[in-house]
Amino acid sequence: MSIKFKDTEHEESFLEFIANDKVEVSDVERLSLFYLLALNKDTRRSINTLYDFEGRHIEPEALYKGWQTSSSRKITKLAFNLFNNFNDSEHEDFSPLELFSTSDASYMSEALKIRLGDYFSED
Repeated sequence: MSIKFKDTEHEESFLEFIANDKVEVSDVERLSLFYLLALNKDTRRSINTLYDFEGRHIEPEALYKGWQTSSSRKITKLAFNLFNNFNDSEHEDFSPLELFSTSDASYMSEALKIRLGDYFSED
């Protein structure tokens, strides 16, 4: 599978994150998580707020940090959901219409392909 990156920073950050976490090719949950968290400059800059590399888990409370923008929050929501089905629908809207209403939608759909590759055909 060939992965489409937004720019050099996106690709380099993705590779750095998966190296730091020692992610294996078969770990599509973490690959999709790091693909998305590397997409946005705000999430790249705040990666240690979003993910605990030592404990190897997401930090859901990071959704509510003051640095989050509407774009970074959408990316974070999808990243967390693809990682472990996280859904704080009591406090946040996780609907596809809400999440994908961004200029980064094509890259967000790329994360779906990483996570759910068996369900996407390349016809």
